[in-house]
Amino acid sequence: MATNHHPSPSARPSARALAERVAPVAAALMLASALRCRTRPITRLVSFGALIALWTVAYGRYRRGGISSTARERELLKSATWETFTRHYNEDVPTIEEEFDIWGAYHQHRHEMRYDLVAEQVRAVLRPGSRILDVGCGSVLVADRLLDQNAFYVGVEFGGHQLKYGAEKLRENHHRLRSGLGQADAARLPFTDESFDVVVMSEVIEHLLRPEDAVWEIARVLRPGGTFVMTTNNASEVPLRTPLTHLFAWIEKGLGANRPELISYRPWVWPEPIGVTKDSSEKVYLPHTHHIQAETRAMFAAAGLETVHWSTFEFPPPQSATAAWLDRHGDAGRRAVDLIESVAQRTPFVRRLGCHLFMVATKTGTLVAPSPPAGVWPGPFSESEAVNQ
Repeated sequence: MATNHHPSPSARPSARALAERVAPVAAALMLASALRCRTRPITRLVSFGALIALWTVAYGRYRRGGISSTARERELLKSATWETFTRHYNEDVPTIEEEFDIWGAYHQHRHEMRYDLVAEQVRAVLRPGSRILDVGCGSVLVADRLLDQNAFYVGVEFGGHQLKYGAEKLRENHHRLRSGLGQADAARLPFTDESFDVVVMSEVIEHLLRPEDAVWEIARVLRPGGTFVMTTNNASEVPLRTPLTHLFAWIEKGLGANRPELISYRPWVWPEPIGVTKDSSEKVYLPHTHHIQAETRAMFAAAGLETVHWSTFEFPPPQSATAAWLDRHGDAGRRAVDLIESVAQRTPFVRRLGCHLFMVATKTGTLVAPSPPAGVWPGPFSESEAVNQ
């Protein structure tokens, strides 16, 4: 006997999922109707009105969810402990080359772009005999790009295993660059005041429990007129939703680079928790903070560091469907993403929406206080020293 088959409720897409699939098509049709030359004025008006309604509803949902997620992540960050932080970065974090093996060629290609940008900026300000400090030097990928320079490079890293790997690399090369490596905490640099001409900190500040302490130390060891080069995660990165349906979210992100209060979703922690001990069921969350340009710029200014340039890089986001598609296309995908990167960095407004923030500052002033004052950074540990004990 024949029976009618209906999918179970769990197999059916939800009404919201269906709406999200249909919305981009509907938005494209509305936009085409509104912009079509022969469209009647009343039809054009209705199409624009429907688009604005769609964008408004989508943005309301996006903003409510973003604010809620940001508050939750900031609260989760309070679980971090200095002991867990220390163990994780001394025992669990692989070298960048080991991560390249995991990520594959496409993501290695994208990741190395940041070191090219940093090294290019360092080269632009170097003078013969300049002293360079690389805070969180990792596998010395910045030094790799400066080997022909008549300068002295000092790399410091929190985790000792990273330093061992970096030292082996530098010993294997015959080069002009003189170098030295050591283990140090970014918040307690073992150098005298005004001892470096250039300080680099690439993809480090987002991992720190109290980033303001590191900024204060960098300002202390940088000579007057010296240059600080930093890259980090960008809280204004391009939304994963198409602007056809989430135009207002795109506008928020672009404007939010200079207006921190506009940013709905600002990640604070790694998505995966870390065990308090290797065998512990108790979990904590460690920082993976996305920075807002204006907010970080203000922190720099309080440390006597004047931001002279900022930009963003890495388009599209590595977690996007577009990046996954490009990754599957090998060399052609890497050539295509380089073109996307070039166009995005030259397109007004869009160029603020890269996944990573690139900032260059000059030491022009002095610290507003011997130690970072309350409120200079909005993190949960900014008014407490306890986490660093």
